[in-house]
Amino acid sequence: MSLRDRLPARPVVKYYLYMATNTMGLALPIWVVFLRAQGLSYTEIMVLDAIWWLGLTAGEIPTGFVGDRIGWRNSLVLGNALRAVAVVAMGLSSTFAVLAGVYLLWAVGTTLQSGSTDAWLYELLERRVGDETFEHVRGRGESVTLAVGAAAAVAGGYVGDVSLRWPFYATGALWAVGTLVLVTFPSISVDADDRVTPLEVLPLLRERVLGSDLRRFVLWVGILLGVAQAVGRFTQPVSVDLGVPVASLGWLYAGFTVLAALASARSEWIRDRVGLDGWFLLAPAVLGTLFVGAWVVPLVAIPGFVAIRAMRAVTRPLSKGYVNDRVATAGRATVLSGVSMAYSLIKLPFSVAGGVLADALSPTVAMTLLALALLGATLVFHRRGSPVRLRTGTEVGAD
Repeated sequence: MSLRDRLPARPVVKYYLYMATNTMGLALPIWVVFLRAQGLSYTEIMVLDAIWWLGLTAGEIPTGFVGDRIGWRNSLVLGNALRAVAVVAMGLSSTFAVLAGVYLLWAVGTTLQSGSTDAWLYELLERRVGDETFEHVRGRGESVTLAVGAAAAVAGGYVGDVSLRWPFYATGALWAVGTLVLVTFPSISVDADDRVTPLEVLPLLRERVLGSDLRRFVLWVGILLGVAQAVGRFTQPVSVDLGVPVASLGWLYAGFTVLAALASARSEWIRDRVGLDGWFLLAPAVLGTLFVGAWVVPLVAIPGFVAIRAMRAVTRPLSKGYVNDRVATAGRATVLSGVSMAYSLIKLPFSVAGGVLADALSPTVAMTLLALALLGATLVFHRRGSPVRLRTGTEVGAD
């Protein structure tokens, strides 16, 4: 029997439908342009990112615990509804203070989803098919989001050329549709014995994350995603400086997104052929080299921005699958939220440093310095060996 025949068709189709609505494609191509139009500096934009990461950090554990208690589907519905409100509010905002509040609301909505989305999908597949299908479905779900995002990006560029606020309103409407889809998700019940109490949260995280081989893996993935996030924020200003009109940014982002979708769809193939350890060494080496090269030949930044999207599209399902394989059912959403919290903390300094460097020097110089930091970290970090470890039956949290 093929993998396709074994998958639970209706829930997986609903998951793909939700993922089709889960795109920022309409607003993403003009995001930084919009913030700059409100008079914000690069430092203020990156501070907003830092506020976002702090909101994620503060909310991850409580909302992961909420997800385990009220049910992962209910947590997804609530989180997506809050995100829809936040993105519309962003389109209505004009000042740094108001935007900071919007980012915090958005972060709360995101944390309600971060652990619950993957916990719901992993448990569904593990119970009905087998956990080896998670990367297959998660990777294709990511590719669906990216493919829809590519079409949305083209529209967003043109709509944003008329009004920079309208893409945010349209995104809110799309996410409202996604919330309705989430309501139809089957509920995955968690046995009372598999739930955690508030007093068990910190010991659980200390045992299954800080006290296991996941510690080095989470640290390294956080560094990789942190540098990629900071460098990716300069896509729009650097592209405009290279001669790309604002209306054409949507086409540029559509190209980025299509290639990222193809990469995400091949995440399982990459895991099998390149290996997790190979991927988490190759990805930072390629990214760092490209953006150091952009210092000499600025046009190299464009394939660099493509590489960022492709790297993130592959890294998400691979890293989530790796962590899920090492987490037991009990407190799954809580532990996954704890991992997301760690990623947020690690990303913070890269975001703020990128903004300060861009204002003091230029976005191009900031990208180059961040790339050099990534290459240096790769050399230092991998001297102790790969952060990826093969799973064993005695591993912490193994079922």
